[in-house]
Formats: sequence, C-alpha cells, structure tokens
Amino acid sequence: MTRNFLTVLCLIGLVATPGSFQERVKETQSALFEINVDDKTGFIDRTGVIVIPPQFMASGYGTHFSEGLAPVYIKGQWCYINQKGSIVTRTKFDRVGPFSEGLARVGSNTHKLENGIKYGYIDRSGKVVIEPQFDETYGFSEGLGRVVIDGKWGFIDTTGRMVIPPQFLGAYWFSEGLASVALDADIRVYIDHTGRVVSDPQYEYTDAWFSDGLAPAKKGSRWGFVTKDWKFAIEPQYEYVAQRFSDGLAAVRLDGKYGFIDLAGKMVIEPRYDGPLIFSEGLAAFRVGGKYGYINKKGETVIEPQFSRAEDFRSGLAAVTSDETVNYLQCGCWDKWDYIDKTGRYIWRHNKVTPASVTSSPGR
Repeated sequence: MTRNFLTVLCLIGLVATPGSFQERVKETQSALFEINVDDKTGFIDRTGVIVIPPQFMASGYGTHFSEGLAPVYIKGQWCYINQKGSIVTRTKFDRVGPFSEGLARVGSNTHKLENGIKYGYIDRSGKVVIEPQFDETYGFSEGLGRVVIDGKWGFIDTTGRMVIPPQFLGAYWFSEGLASVALDADIRVYIDHTGRVVSDPQYEYTDAWFSDGLAPAKKGSRWGFVTKDWKFAIEPQYEYVAQRFSDGLAAVRLDGKYGFIDLAGKMVIEPRYDGPLIFSEGLAAFRVGGKYGYINKKGETVIEPQFSRAEDFRSGLAAVTSDETVNYLQCGCWDKWDYIDKTGRYIWRHNKVTPASVTSSPGR
C-alpha cells in the first residue's frame, strides 16, 4: 500500500472536518504521544520511552488517545486500542473519531448509499448506540452532540433524540451551559440547552465558548469579554481577543501587537508579539523572525526561537518541527514532528531513530 493512499485514508478517517480543531482543543489529552516510524504508528510516554511499539498503519495526520482509547487502522479495519496497545473494539466503519462522554462518532456508506457517507455513534464496546443517519457529527459536551442534516446544525442527546432541531449554519459545543451558533454568515448568538437564544443582540459574537465565566464579545469596533448575564467584565477596548482564557490568560491585540490580560482585565504581558498565542501548562509558543519559541507567564523567553512550527504543551510535552516544509499540524506529515519538554530538551526526534530500535529504546 502506498504512502499516498495512507495519507488519503487517514485524512478521511480522522481529520478534515470543519470541527476537527475544535474537537482537539476540547478532548482529554493523555500522557501518551504518537510517533511514526517506517510508516507505522506507535506511542511514547512523556520520557520518550516507547510504550506501544510502532505497528499500526501510519497516520500522516496524527492520532491520539481520548477517554483512554485511540483509533488505529489495522489490516483494513478501524479499531480502538487502549493505552497498553491492546485492541478493545473492532469496527466495520469507513470513518471513525475520538470518544467524548462515552461515545465516538463513526461513518459508513453502507446504510444509505444514495446519500453518501452517514454518521452515527458507537459506545466503547463498539455497539451502535445511534444509527448512522447524519451528514456530519461531532463530539458530545454537557450531554449534547452536534449533528448536521442538509447543511443545518442541531443537537442530539446521547440516545440520539433530537433536542435542538437542525436550524443553524454552524455551532460550537456547549460550555458552561451555553453554545455559540451561527444564525447566518454574519450573526452568531448564544443558546441554552433548550435552543433558546439568550445572548444580548446589541453585541457581536464570534465562534468561541465560555471559559472561566467569560466569552468574547464586540461592541462597536472593539472587543472585550462578557459574563453570562451579558455585561462586560472586561470592557471592549481591543482590536482582537482570543476565543477563550487559557491558564488564566487571554491574548489581546492593540496597535497590531499581541499581549495578555488576566481574568480581571489587567495587562500582564505587554503587546509585543506578531501573532495570537495560547498558554498551556504555563507556556505559550511565539514567533519571531519566522521561528517559534516559548515564553512563560511573565513574558520571559524560556525556549529560544528555533522551530519552524510549534504546538501547545500537553501532559508535559509539545510537538515541534524544524522541517520548513511543514506548514501546519495536520498536514499529512506527522512523521516530521518531534517532542520537547518544558526546558526545550528533545524527548523524541523523528530522524534519530531506526525501525530496529523502536521496540526497546527511546528515540533521543
């Protein structure tokens, strides 16, 4: 089987949906990290020791554990493995996704061929809980999952009952009891679990969600953060604000430069960066001169700019690459990414390991 076919296969199975980034932000991260060696996928722990030797058909787009299980492709079949590498569930579906709130979205073209792929959900045993019937599906949050029928988004519960009928042009997950949905291309509002619009119509909202009791909102030409009673806790004064607070901080833009405010609205890192950053586990990636490094919450550089791309820290490690051909994380080239710890030390280097060594030693 060719590498090109593998790339297409993994794109179909794991990513390439409008909500893929949303889902990855929300999903529970494990302490295992994917590696690709000789077109095979395995997993290391945070010290770089191989826990699950590369043995599964490689995903050029990366895969990861969610709720203790990860989807892998084995001998023409999508399966879920546990963190010991054992197959827990075998499926007969053409597309699979991660677990959220005990269910995983799956897709098949065997149920309604005339309408193409249809999606439903399975439980951890592989039992079909919600029959494939939707054009698109996404993970569950607060007991509700997003589904798409004929281009309209709605919400179902974990039994498949339609709670909020498809009527929106787009939707994010529920967080703190509310979800951001698009009424049309230019209007977003927040709804509650019944589908009732609860947000103040005099403000503009974006594709974001509530965290720490706050969400971004725009009044006039400036952005700030509102509470769930639709009052500005942080006055609209910025050209741009982040989708959410992370690690207690949110990026904001003034005069074309990005800095950080805390939950009280105090500027804790003065605007001096060219792109929006997100703190995770105390560090945030930043770019200067085309290279990425990391700063701490004091704005101090702790890892010097040296990477062509850099991702957030998860469970103590961050994925980075020095390969200039890699332009974003899900690019079909996961085998070109490495892992570093919070000191900048390489824990895993993709070009420092041979297939013969992966069963017993870390790839430093």
